[in-house]
Amino acid sequence: MKKLFVFLIFFNLLSVNLNAATFNWTKFNITEEGDTEWFYDEKTILKVGSYRFYWTLTNYLKNIQDNVYSVVGHHMVNCGTNESKWITYTSFNSPMGRGTVDMDVVIPVVAPDSFKWDYFSPDETIYGGMLKEICSYR
Repeated sequence: MKKLFVFLIFFNLLSVNLNAATFNWTKFNITEEGDTEWFYDEKTILKVGSYRFYWTLTNYLKNIQDNVYSVVGHHMVNCGTNESKWITYTSFNSPMGRGTVDMDVVIPVVAPDSFKWDYFSPDETIYGGMLKEICSYR
């Protein structure tokens, strides 16, 4: 089972060219403060049992830190618990996943301690609400 899981993750990573312009981003929401937008790409949602694998774009509009204006990531969610893990993290020095890549990592390889489940309330957090929407597909 573990080999199948690893194969699915890496096959999915290899099958999607990480150029944010090639994604078809669906805007989910913007924070109340107006500083962060959350997007996901519906066509990349892959269902495996109660899990979904998907790509997201986080676009920072205000309070830019370390010249990171946007982040594209590959994530997985356990739809039974609304818990999520980041699989990849790629930050850009321009909005909407454009410009120069600042950092590009596969989290379970580079920081295995950070590859953990985090719960997000679908009623109290924007990301949790997005997970709920992603879990409703297919």
